[in-house]
Amino acid sequence: MKSFYKIVPFVLWFAFWATAQVSAAPPNIKARAAVLMDAKTGQVLFDKKMNSRNAPASTTKILTAIIALESGRLDEIVKVSPQAASTPGSSLHLYPGQLISLRELVTGLLLRSGNDAAVAIAEHLSGSSEEFVNLMNKKALTLGITNSHFRNPNGLSAAGHYATAFDLACLARYALQNPLFAEIVSTKETEIEWLDRKGQGHDVSLRNTNKLLWMMEDADGVKTGTTGEAGPCLVSSATRDNQRLIAVVLHDHSRWYDSMQLLKYGFESFALYEYAQAGDIINVLPVERGFSPEIDAVTDSYAALTVPAEELPQVSVKVNLPDKLKAPVYQGQKIGEIVFLVNNQAVKTVDITAGQEVEERTIPRVVLNHLTTMFRLLSNWGAL
Repeated sequence: MKSFYKIVPFVLWFAFWATAQVSAAPPNIKARAAVLMDAKTGQVLFDKKMNSRNAPASTTKILTAIIALESGRLDEIVKVSPQAASTPGSSLHLYPGQLISLRELVTGLLLRSGNDAAVAIAEHLSGSSEEFVNLMNKKALTLGITNSHFRNPNGLSAAGHYATAFDLACLARYALQNPLFAEIVSTKETEIEWLDRKGQGHDVSLRNTNKLLWMMEDADGVKTGTTGEAGPCLVSSATRDNQRLIAVVLHDHSRWYDSMQLLKYGFESFALYEYAQAGDIINVLPVERGFSPEIDAVTDSYAALTVPAEELPQVSVKVNLPDKLKAPVYQGQKIGEIVFLVNNQAVKTVDITAGQEVEERTIPRVVLNHLTTMFRLLSNWGAL
């Protein structure tokens, strides 16, 4: 945890990336819907009908994968059902009765986009695809994804199965915080352990369906998708210096070119101004009438702002905190805020909260604490 030991009314430090001082014009892309998002701040940098509902195809598997990765069951062995093995579309070529680890299935799901792997994962974790879909929609809601709905774990066309470009970007932003997910989706080629029908074990090579990994040096994810209804889709990510961007294009027959144009536009046109990480100690404040004399003032979330590159010199920060607090103070209680300004106009705030709880020092509480301490001492001495 990084500590800041005094309040400074303006910027303490910043890091930024930009290869141009003036923002380039937004690209003209062919996607039916699209969005460009800063992965660190969640700010939208480009929008084309980002909240319109579309068939998401296999980009659905981002959600399937993250549920599997968070299950804590990756080393379990999955027995593939006939239903899973017969799933149409892109396939890992699983066969009924095959034994394969959940970890290998997730890798096959994300690299080769195996529809059969998605069903096998769903059945193993929830007993059926239907029950797993309930889990998917519940997970989406907990992530604030409210304008999308899922009917299967693989993205095959189905009535009522839809997503927005914005929701998919938010989902990818969350998923990329999982180190194993980020590692898998950035992998161009790998091998997984495979037990064939004769019971012989060997390795099977997998090649990522995301061609952007070969086409753009900074690319490091995320997931392709294609169906007749959805058309070609791509959720992509790229990292340059200290910044990661997420681009989503839906129903786009120029998905590779358009995704590269979006990502390059983001890197060339926007700068990241960082102030503090989530949980950083901004200051230590005295507490009046408390059992503890002071308390840590910590950032409630990541404090940063993405701005057009030419506006970076106009960004400043003010920290609003009281000189002291009065007990009681509760952990997580808002006690101040960080204010980001552009040209002296406030554009974003981040809460500062109490890092600990401090009880009020009242006479009854002091007496109770002394009695409790005495009782513990007597118990330790065997006097009680």
